[in-house]
Amino acid sequence: MSERKHIPLGFIKKSVENGAHIVMLYENEADILRIFPPFFATGLKNNELCIIIYPNLRLKQKLKKKLTELVNLKDYIKEKKVEFVYYKNFYFKNNVFSKEKVYKLIDKKLNHIGFKDIDGIRAAGDMSWIKDKLLKEVLICAKEVTKKYRKAPVLLMCSYPIEKLSIVDLIDVIQSHNLILYKKDKKWYLSEPTERRVLKEEIQDLERFTKLAVGRELDMIKLKKKIAKLEKQLKRR
Repeated sequence: MSERKHIPLGFIKKSVENGAHIVMLYENEADILRIFPPFFATGLKNNELCIIIYPNLRLKQKLKKKLTELVNLKDYIKEKKVEFVYYKNFYFKNNVFSKEKVYKLIDKKLNHIGFKDIDGIRAAGDMSWIKDKLLKEVLICAKEVTKKYRKAPVLLMCSYPIEKLSIVDLIDVIQSHNLILYKKDKKWYLSEPTERRVLKEEIQDLERFTKLAVGRELDMIKLKKKIAKLEKQLKRR
């Protein structure tokens, strides 16, 4: 796996680390057409393999048109730097949702790094196809993906229509990813779930405390050696 680095998002002036798994909460199709094109255009310019997972042909064509306005899409398709994948071909095996298939596909693409001319993988998909019974399975997969690829050279984003989520579902969706993209007053924001942010702050505090404690311990060792040396000098006198 490659070293961790900061990856530009494209739709806002922010970068994220390798392994970022974003949940995008959107209101309508216009939101997807606002976020996805610059997200993938930035990935293509950043020499990443871009995988666009679409729920229907109508949205696929709209995304293609928008993306063509930002980059020379035909060239990237010829170079196999961008792939449009129907959601069933990504998430399902024999018409049954399969998290194993998802992992297998991501791992296969990761194996291309170092052998093909790509520096990372960027994938995003619209999850509006999910029905109530499937959501639980999908979120179990999302949690595992967040952990499994947290240091890998990938950038993943799942978009959920907020109107289809109950409060409980919304909480589960947010907790399954490590970054949240949401819109407020027509402006997009990226943040971490509170629980994750608090945990990171606690870890940072512990690291600072450990460094301080180790530093004091080293000072004590030096002091003890100095005292022992002085005691030996006193005994000689």
